[in-house]
Amino acid sequence: MEIHPDRVYLYRAQIEKDEAPFAHYRSLAYAALNALELELPTSGTVLVKPNATVLFPPEKRVITHPGFVGGILDALGDKGVGRQRLLVAEGQSGEQPQHGHTWEVSGYQEMLARRQVPLRVLNGVETQPVQVPGGVVYDAYPIAREVVECAFFLNAPLAKCHNLGCTTLSIKNLMGILTSPVRHLCNIQEVDQPFAEGIWRLNPSGLSLFEDRFCHKLCDLVAALRSIGMPRLCVVDGLVGRDGTAFNEGRNYPLGWAVLGQNEVHVDAVVTFLMGLDPEATPYLKFAAERGLGANRVDRIEVVDLIEGQTLNPGALRQRRSPSVLMPVARCERGYYRRFRADGSAVPWRVDDVNKQLQAEGREPLPVELAGEQ
Repeated sequence: MEIHPDRVYLYRAQIEKDEAPFAHYRSLAYAALNALELELPTSGTVLVKPNATVLFPPEKRVITHPGFVGGILDALGDKGVGRQRLLVAEGQSGEQPQHGHTWEVSGYQEMLARRQVPLRVLNGVETQPVQVPGGVVYDAYPIAREVVECAFFLNAPLAKCHNLGCTTLSIKNLMGILTSPVRHLCNIQEVDQPFAEGIWRLNPSGLSLFEDRFCHKLCDLVAALRSIGMPRLCVVDGLVGRDGTAFNEGRNYPLGWAVLGQNEVHVDAVVTFLMGLDPEATPYLKFAAERGLGANRVDRIEVVDLIEGQTLNPGALRQRRSPSVLMPVARCERGYYRRFRADGSAVPWRVDDVNKQLQAEGREPLPVELAGEQ
């Protein structure tokens, strides 16, 4: 099927348990990519960027499964991209063998060695400043030269929740193409220091100033990547998804799909919906829509089922939604709390700090629902 820049494509696979072998991930990615007609460049590097920030074992579902990345590489090879032109690149926290977090334990080392495809760790690498058209927080970002100079950029996140981002998909996965210290968008950065005194003040968005700025930083990053102009594609590993914090806290759910598309906002909105959440209430997607980077209403996004070859109406898309809501949670003094209320609205990140600021202003603190409470 010929790809359209604003459409989102869904490829489904059978799965009943919350775990699957390497081969199932590989076959899903391979089949999904082969169902699309990609205009791949005849020269230059085709770079695959997974989410492998902390190198957990693959069955934990904290990283993009190496089998899924292997299926992407195999499909690209069968589409005529020689292995000497393929590169897997990711900026991450580094190997932590004392915690069992290594490229070997994560399954990437063996997978890449079998395919003779190199791995580039984007830590301390040479960068190129890329201007942010319409930037709100950043005017320019230091993006790894490997990304800036690649001929095709393939963004391969997995379907999981995150304590700050709520969902960490195609857009948040772009943080790995930056280098430290700018990469650490989840922290109070140098660019935030002029606002540090009131960084936890509640804004009209219903979020703190910090979280507003974080969402704008993600939008700035999307704008910067798009300005480079290389062809790109998002392919989300959604065979098994994960709720919780994006790290140790959480559980896995059988989902049974891969989602593909060129528009990062559209892809993330559809995946967020399929995970049982509301993309219209998800903070970074609201900001992206308001900035004109894409739609966050799934009824305004054309979603095509690659197996049936047909556009899905809202009812058909809802049938493919997870029956269980994959809920993001964040830490507070009492434990972990749900990032979304029963009415669907988002609870601010680091709610204890937000509440301390509210109380200092003589206002009532925000209630929170702890994870596990009914």
